[in-house]
Amino acid sequence: MIMSKIAVLCNDGVEEIECLTVVDFCRRAGIEVLTVSVTGKRQIMGAHQICFHADEVYNDMNFEEFDGIVYPGGPGTGVLGEKPGVKELAQKFLNSGKMLAAICAAPGMISETGILKEKHATGYPGCNPQGGAIWSEDTAVTDGNLITGKGPGAAAEFSIAIIRYLEGDAKADTIRTSTMMP
Repeated sequence: MIMSKIAVLCNDGVEEIECLTVVDFCRRAGIEVLTVSVTGKRQIMGAHQICFHADEVYNDMNFEEFDGIVYPGGPGTGVLGEKPGVKELAQKFLNSGKMLAAICAAPGMISETGILKEKHATGYPGCNPQGGAIWSEDTAVTDGNLITGKGPGAAAEFSIAIIRYLEGDAKADTIRTSTMMP
Protein backbone atom coordinates (compact mmCIF):
# COMPACT_ATOMS: atom_id res chain seq x y z
CA MET A 1 0.00 0.00 0.00
CA ILE A 2 1.33 3.40 -0.97
CA MET A 3 1.36 5.86 1.89
CA SER A 4 0.60 9.55 1.39
CA LYS A 5 3.42 11.96 2.18
CA ILE A 6 3.04 15.55 3.36
CA ALA A 7 5.26 18.39 4.51
CA VAL A 8 4.30 20.73 7.35
CA LEU A 9 6.13 24.06 7.15
CA CYS A 10 7.39 25.40 10.48
CA ASN A 11 8.58 28.85 11.44
CA ASP A 12 9.40 30.52 14.74
CA GLY A 13 6.11 31.85 16.10
CA VAL A 14 4.07 28.99 14.63
CA GLU A 15 0.85 28.16 16.48
CA GLU A 16 1.99 24.88 18.03
CA ILE A 17 -1.44 23.20 18.19
CA GLU A 18 -2.07 23.90 14.49
CA CYS A 19 1.30 22.48 13.50
CA LEU A 20 1.70 19.53 15.83
CA THR A 21 -1.93 18.33 15.82
CA VAL A 22 -1.63 17.85 12.06
CA VAL A 23 1.62 15.94 12.56
CA ASP A 24 0.16 13.77 15.33
CA PHE A 25 -3.18 12.96 13.68
CA CYS A 26 -1.69 12.33 10.25
CA ARG A 27 1.00 10.02 11.62
CA ARG A 28 -1.71 8.10 13.50
CA ALA A 29 -3.41 7.70 10.11
CA GLY A 30 -0.26 6.22 8.57
CA ILE A 31 0.60 9.31 6.54
CA GLU A 32 4.30 10.07 6.24
CA VAL A 33 4.76 13.55 7.68
CA LEU A 34 7.90 15.67 7.59
CA THR A 35 8.12 18.89 9.55
CA VAL A 36 10.14 21.37 7.52
CA SER A 37 11.75 24.42 9.11
CA VAL A 38 11.86 27.55 6.97
CA THR A 39 14.19 29.29 9.46
CA GLY A 40 17.40 27.66 8.25
CA LYS A 41 17.74 25.72 11.50
CA ARG A 42 15.90 22.69 12.85
CA GLN A 43 14.98 24.17 16.22
CA ILE A 44 11.62 25.94 16.18
CA MET A 45 10.27 28.18 18.96
CA GLY A 46 6.49 28.19 18.81
CA ALA A 47 4.17 31.07 19.63
CA HIS A 48 3.74 29.81 23.20
CA GLN A 49 7.41 29.13 23.86
CA ILE A 50 7.19 25.41 23.06
CA CYS A 51 10.46 24.41 21.44
CA PHE A 52 10.59 21.50 19.02
CA HIS A 53 12.84 20.19 16.28
CA ALA A 54 11.82 19.98 12.65
CA ASP A 55 12.69 16.90 10.61
CA GLU A 56 14.19 18.86 7.71
CA VAL A 57 15.23 22.35 6.62
CA TYR A 58 13.37 24.08 3.77
CA ASN A 59 16.43 24.89 1.64
CA ASP A 60 17.43 21.19 1.60
CA MET A 61 14.04 19.98 0.36
CA ASN A 62 12.74 18.66 -2.93
CA PHE A 63 8.95 18.94 -2.63
CA GLU A 64 8.21 17.00 -5.84
CA GLU A 65 7.73 13.72 -3.93
CA PHE A 66 5.05 15.12 -1.59
CA ASP A 67 1.29 14.63 -1.98
CA GLY A 68 0.48 17.70 0.07
CA ILE A 69 1.80 20.65 1.98
CA VAL A 70 0.48 22.23 5.18
CA TYR A 71 0.82 25.86 6.28
CA PRO A 72 0.09 26.30 10.00
CA GLY A 73 -0.74 29.78 11.29
CA GLY A 74 0.26 31.84 14.29
CA PRO A 75 2.13 35.09 14.91
CA GLY A 76 5.02 33.85 12.72
CA THR A 77 2.84 33.56 9.61
CA GLY A 78 3.81 36.98 8.23
CA VAL A 79 7.50 36.10 8.45
CA LEU A 80 6.76 32.69 6.90
CA GLY A 81 5.20 34.43 3.91
CA GLU A 82 8.31 36.56 3.44
CA LYS A 83 10.57 33.53 2.99
CA PRO A 84 11.61 33.15 -0.67
CA GLY A 85 9.52 30.60 -2.52
CA VAL A 86 7.02 29.83 0.27
CA LYS A 87 3.98 31.46 -1.37
CA GLU A 88 5.00 30.16 -4.79
CA LEU A 89 5.23 26.64 -3.37
CA ALA A 90 1.60 26.90 -2.20
CA GLN A 91 0.60 28.01 -5.67
CA LYS A 92 2.55 25.15 -7.25
CA PHE A 93 0.82 22.53 -5.07
CA LEU A 94 -2.65 23.94 -5.66
CA ASN A 95 -2.18 24.31 -9.41
CA SER A 96 -0.69 20.82 -9.80
CA GLY A 97 -3.69 19.19 -8.09
CA LYS A 98 -1.75 18.27 -4.96
CA MET A 99 -3.22 19.03 -1.53
CA LEU A 100 -2.68 22.51 -0.14
CA ALA A 101 -3.77 22.96 3.48
CA ALA A 102 -3.61 26.19 5.48
CA ILE A 103 -5.04 27.17 8.86
CA CYS A 104 -5.54 30.33 10.93
CA ALA A 105 -3.57 33.24 9.44
CA ALA A 106 -1.99 31.11 6.70
CA PRO A 107 -4.97 31.17 4.26
CA GLY A 108 -4.80 34.97 4.28
CA MET A 109 -1.04 34.90 3.74
CA ILE A 110 -1.16 32.56 0.75
CA SER A 111 -4.20 34.32 -0.72
CA GLU A 112 -2.03 37.36 -1.41
CA THR A 113 -0.87 35.48 -4.53
CA GLY A 114 -4.45 35.37 -5.86
CA ILE A 115 -4.54 31.56 -5.84
CA LEU A 116 -7.68 31.42 -3.70
CA LYS A 117 -9.80 33.34 -6.20
CA GLU A 118 -13.31 31.83 -6.22
CA LYS A 119 -12.18 29.14 -3.73
CA HIS A 120 -14.14 28.48 -0.54
CA ALA A 121 -11.89 29.10 2.47
CA THR A 122 -11.87 29.86 6.16
CA GLY A 123 -9.26 31.23 8.53
CA TYR A 124 -8.65 33.31 11.60
CA PRO A 125 -11.03 36.30 11.87
CA GLY A 126 -9.26 39.40 10.61
CA CYS A 127 -6.92 37.36 8.40
CA ASN A 128 -9.50 36.88 5.66
CA PRO A 129 -8.16 35.73 2.35
CA GLN A 130 -7.89 38.45 -0.25
CA GLY A 131 -8.01 38.14 -3.99
CA GLY A 132 -11.55 36.89 -4.44
CA ALA A 133 -11.79 33.97 -2.00
CA ILE A 134 -15.26 32.98 -0.83
CA TRP A 135 -14.96 33.36 2.94
CA SER A 136 -16.68 30.95 5.34
CA GLU A 137 -17.08 30.90 9.11
CA ASP A 138 -16.91 27.08 9.16
CA THR A 139 -14.27 25.32 11.28
CA ALA A 140 -12.68 23.50 8.32
CA VAL A 141 -13.43 23.90 4.62
CA THR A 142 -12.44 21.62 1.75
CA ASP A 143 -12.68 22.97 -1.81
CA GLY A 144 -11.15 20.50 -4.23
CA ASN A 145 -7.50 20.04 -3.23
CA LEU A 146 -7.58 23.11 -0.92
CA ILE A 147 -8.22 22.58 2.80
CA THR A 148 -8.45 25.52 5.20
CA GLY A 149 -9.04 25.74 8.94
CA LYS A 150 -10.29 28.56 11.14
CA GLY A 151 -7.74 28.62 13.97
CA PRO A 152 -6.26 26.84 17.02
CA GLY A 153 -9.56 25.35 18.17
CA ALA A 154 -10.11 23.93 14.69
CA ALA A 155 -6.79 22.04 14.57
CA ALA A 156 -8.35 18.61 15.12
CA GLU A 157 -11.13 19.10 12.53
CA PHE A 158 -8.57 20.54 10.09
CA SER A 159 -6.38 17.46 10.63
CA ILE A 160 -9.34 15.12 10.06
CA ALA A 161 -10.13 16.98 6.81
CA ILE A 162 -6.53 16.40 5.65
CA ILE A 163 -6.77 12.70 6.50
CA ARG A 164 -10.15 12.42 4.76
CA TYR A 165 -8.72 14.02 1.61
CA LEU A 166 -5.56 11.88 1.51
CA GLU A 167 -6.71 8.55 2.97
CA GLY A 168 -10.51 8.50 2.71
CA ASP A 169 -13.55 8.48 4.96
CA ALA A 170 -12.83 5.20 6.77
CA LYS A 171 -9.36 6.29 7.92
CA ALA A 172 -10.63 9.76 8.93
CA ASP A 173 -13.48 8.19 10.92
CA THR A 174 -11.08 5.77 12.61
CA ILE A 175 -8.79 8.60 13.73
CA ARG A 176 -11.77 10.71 14.86
CA THR A 177 -13.00 7.81 17.01
CA SER A 178 -9.59 6.81 18.37
CA THR A 179 -8.87 10.40 19.48
CA MET A 180 -12.34 10.65 21.06
CA MET A 181 -13.43 13.61 18.97
CA PRO A 182 -17.16 14.32 19.05
